[in-house]
Amino acid sequence: MRSSFALAIIPHHTWFIISSEIKPSMGTSWELLDSKKILQAGDGKSTFMELFQDRVKTSKGQTVTYTRYNASDVVIVVPFLSNDKLVMIRQYRYPLDKVLLEFPAGHVEGGEDPGVTAKRELEEETGYSASSVEHVYRYHPSVSRSNQNVHVFRASGLVAGRTRHDGGEDINVEVLTKDMLRQQIAQGKVESAGTLISYLLCCTDTIHMTERK
Repeated sequence: MRSSFALAIIPHHTWFIISSEIKPSMGTSWELLDSKKILQAGDGKSTFMELFQDRVKTSKGQTVTYTRYNASDVVIVVPFLSNDKLVMIRQYRYPLDKVLLEFPAGHVEGGEDPGVTAKRELEEETGYSASSVEHVYRYHPSVSRSNQNVHVFRASGLVAGRTRHDGGEDINVEVLTKDMLRQQIAQGKVESAGTLISYLLCCTDTIHMTERK
C-alpha cells in the first residue's frame, strides 16, 4: 500500500491532514452467507438501531462472524446568528451522565430528506428557524460497525421562535462566538465528536470545501 499526506500547521498548535492518496491492494467485497437480527430499537417514527450477527466470507476466502448495526442517519446543524455568533445547546447525555456543549442534531425519520430534518431539528431544539440551510458534508461515524451517515449543515438567516423539546430532551440554548467555542475546544470542554467535526468544517479556515460531483 502506498500513501502520501500533506500536513498544515495553523495557529494554536492545531494540525490536520489536507490531502491524502491511498492505494489499497486488498479485495473490496465480502460475501454475506447468513445474517441474524439480534435487536431492534426505535420510537415508532424512527428505527434508531438494528443489531445483526453476520456470517461472511472475506475476499481471502476465510469465513468469519461479524457484528454490525444499522442506524438511522443523523443531521448536525451549525447555526450562524451572524458571521461570528453561533447558536448552540447544552444537552444532558444519559450514557455519559453529563451535560455536553453541542450543535443541534437529530435523527432522519424514515424516507425524510436530511435538509428537512435539519430545519426541523434546529427549530425544535433551539427555537430558531433558518432562511438558508446548506449541506456541507457527509461522513460515516462508525466505519467498522455501521453504514450510518451523518450530514452536516450550515444554517443562516435565523429568526427566533419557540423551542419544542420532546420528553427525552434536557436542553438549554446558548449563543457563543466562534472564538469562545475555539477556547472551549482548546480547554478540552467539547466532547461530542460530531460537534468537533462540524466546527472544523464550518467555523475554521483549515478546510476549504471544493465542488464535488
